[in-house]
Amino acid sequence: MRLPDYHVHTRFSPDSSMEPQSAVEAAIRAGITDLCFTEHMDLGHNMEKYDCVPKLDEMAQSVRALGEKYPEIRIRSGLEAGYIPETAAQTKDVLSSANFDYVLLSTHCVGGLDCCVPESTQGGDKPTAYRRYLEAVYESITDESLADCYDCIGHIGYIAKCLHYEDNTFPYELFPQLFDDILRAIIKREKGIEVNTSGIIRGGHVLPHPSIVARYHELGGRIITVGSDAHIAENVGLRIADTLAMLKDCGFREVAVFSGREPEFIAIQ
Repeated sequence: MRLPDYHVHTRFSPDSSMEPQSAVEAAIRAGITDLCFTEHMDLGHNMEKYDCVPKLDEMAQSVRALGEKYPEIRIRSGLEAGYIPETAAQTKDVLSSANFDYVLLSTHCVGGLDCCVPESTQGGDKPTAYRRYLEAVYESITDESLADCYDCIGHIGYIAKCLHYEDNTFPYELFPQLFDDILRAIIKREKGIEVNTSGIIRGGHVLPHPSIVARYHELGGRIITVGSDAHIAENVGLRIADTLAMLKDCGFREVAVFSGREPEFIAIQ
């Protein structure tokens, strides 16, 4: 049985100090068979440390070396590109000039501020904050300048693990029409969604919520990946097997992994 973890950050990301080798060794211990590093790049982010291009050449060399050293696990090179409208052109330039196996497009910022900053809600209540976040996600998908630059939309519902409401759950029922617009836009462009297990720790459920995953399948979505969003070794492979079981309950029989930006579909056992 293959277990993929397609969202891991290392010291090449500004918010992790984990060595890539430590991540690989942790993945092997966790039974992960397919690992993809997805380092941060959030050009124009309000926090300066994120507003940079990672060391792409060094990242690629690291992946090649680790692939040779650990042939028992498939190691891939990826990037998590944060969508900020004002810097979409620069983001496209970087993504177009590098050879990644897999690219996530994620929305971390709303109105110029990271969702984890309370001020990003602009004083709004939970429904207002969540709606503004989803509108930003929809904008990222419909920005045709990036249409050829990514493979999956990352952790839909990210805001739910950032803000501290009494109830942070973010199911389909909160905004059914907006979720449908988002999911249909993804499917129309032949992209996929990522199911991110880090929401279990901060938010209480995977991101997106299982009800959204089920709706994605109902609408005809088929490209789907799973990732831990690990920034430390202890979280590599976090609840991946449980999440694959959830995907099966939602109707999925396969999960995607990538090589050279091309998906391969592996059976969920």
